Amino acid sequence: MKQLGAALGRLEPPRRALLDLSMRRAMPDEEIGEVLGVSAEEVGRRRDEELERLAEDLRLSTREQREELFAALPDLPAEYWSGQAARA
Repeated sequence: MKQLGAALGRLEPPRRALLDLSMRRAMPDEEIGEVLGVSAEEVGRRRDEELERLAEDLRLSTREQREELFAALPDLPAEYWSGQAARA
């Protein structure tokens, strides 16, 4: 799990925030889009891009590994989402 926290910490803060709002806080894409000034479709595209970036950073190659990653994100401790885990 520390590797995942470090990988999240390597994301730029706005990218990490998008994943936080979407994956951890379950904010609808429409609401995130309103905040960012983009469409819900663009929010989904950006989220998918960042999830792919995380999976590549963690060298997850199988579908099962990626599904485990995506399932684990909502339950990560808050410090992982703030980027503190990368500095610890």
